[in-house]
Amino acid sequence: MHTKQQIRDLLGPADPARDAVVPPSPLAARDLILRAEDATAIPAGPVRRAAPRRTVLVGAAAAVAALGSAGVAQVLRDGPVPVTPAPAQPVAGTVLQPVSYEIAAAEPAGRHLRALAARIVDAPHEGATGPYSYHHTKSWGSPTAFSPEGHMMSYVQERREWVADDGRRWQDDRVLGVEFPDPASREYWSTRPQSPSANPSATRRPPGIAEIPPDPVARRLPADRAELARWLRIDQSAGDVAMRAYHLYSSYLVPRRTRADLLTILADKPGFVWRGRVVDRAGRQGVAVTADLVPPAGQRLIPERAQMLLVFDPSTGELLAHEYLETAPKRRVLHYALLLEARRTDTVG
Repeated sequence: MHTKQQIRDLLGPADPARDAVVPPSPLAARDLILRAEDATAIPAGPVRRAAPRRTVLVGAAAAVAALGSAGVAQVLRDGPVPVTPAPAQPVAGTVLQPVSYEIAAAEPAGRHLRALAARIVDAPHEGATGPYSYHHTKSWGSPTAFSPEGHMMSYVQERREWVADDGRRWQDDRVLGVEFPDPASREYWSTRPQSPSANPSATRRPPGIAEIPPDPVARRLPADRAELARWLRIDQSAGDVAMRAYHLYSSYLVPRRTRADLLTILADKPGFVWRGRVVDRAGRQGVAVTADLVPPAGQRLIPERAQMLLVFDPSTGELLAHEYLETAPKRRVLHYALLLEARRTDTVG
């Protein structure tokens, strides 16, 4: 079995390129290596003995392995190398800055979350009718391209999703542009030729509403506080619980009682830190908590340390935004998501 097919079989449904039709490369491997050597040749300077082509191939394979699943997915999306490489073009895209906290000191979040739970009011979707739930979100951080040195480029994606009461689902996904976690990543990708197939829209379905397979996991909202605590996996770390809280709000229209229960569950969970007032990436005022993520002892992972941020509406207690921040070895945003709208509706579209 070819290596590419093995990778696709391993990735399964998570493979973003599974529907892409990739034609055979117009050049043999030997010709591709020669072309790459010619393109990177330095016209002046000390003469160095060229590495054997076997070494070049092994080095390239090691570089691909270092990319991890995200890097492999990007390699598959890119398809064949163009016969005439496109010239490098400046990449237009924002260099992200982490959300700023009002309170930098580590103050336990418990009493603040309980106070918020006690005063929240109904959300706009409560009392509304319609056969479909509707979520409008915007996110960054997947799909992602990584260089062997760790430079990152990812696409901003906007999603509108409608879910019928019987489980049928429709989505409208759009790619809005690229963003970078640091200036070095933007500089790196600005000096690389950009293939048209590097854009995910080149291998995904055209923009527009499309019905998708029903969610295999039952979408029933947790019925009470005890069930909600189990759904949030409260026995795991605070950072993992924070991620589950985001999935709850992105999957359901969460009623006021459940929102209050969630806030008090987070209040009782050690590890959540109060950050006070913040402004999310959509310009909305909110209040925030963070929770640290530390890899298990003995495992060398990148990032070495990370932090999850949750931003809540100070009136309704709804989740407005989520941010995944690397804190070591660098401080940079790796993923964020904005929950822009959640409501009932009568129509799809």
